[in-house]
Amino acid sequence: MLFNVSQLLKEPSGFTREYEVDEEVSGDSTVCPIRGRVRLMRTEDGIWVSAPLDAFTPGSCSRCLVDIRKMVRLEIEEEFLPEIDINTGARLHSPREFDENFYISRSNVLDLTEAVIQYIYLSTSMKTMCRPDCRGLCMKCGTDLNEGECKCDRTARDPRWGALLDMVSVQDKNNG
Repeated sequence: MLFNVSQLLKEPSGFTREYEVDEEVSGDSTVCPIRGRVRLMRTEDGIWVSAPLDAFTPGSCSRCLVDIRKMVRLEIEEEFLPEIDINTGARLHSPREFDENFYISRSNVLDLTEAVIQYIYLSTSMKTMCRPDCRGLCMKCGTDLNEGECKCDRTARDPRWGALLDMVSVQDKNNG
């Protein structure tokens, strides 16, 4: 998601440019389609990015492990600072400042990719589910309980009573 902002950097504060975005962003071996609108506004120090974007993130359900693709709404609001002055070519900020901020490259290209990836990580839930009522997998045999019941005995038993419960189950088998 690259934007050449050389002309915008020459404008006074308050000037804007808007772009429609329909691209794919790669990060950590995953590819996410991104759609939305990006608004770039010249500020006194750099360029303010306002971008309401929809990201379609791949993953798997944390209960049943089925592959899913979730839509995540990103509301990016960040200021990007230029490395050099567009008119003089002089360095504007120290390298330490770029550890804390997003920057515009020496060739006046604003790369929104890293900001989008960070916002995706912050917006994605840690335990994604395919649907709110997902029943998950049987802990004993691995059957997907959304597709049907398994034949396992899933009665909760306190392990501290283990030996006594085994005796009771043996007696039930002998009496039955």
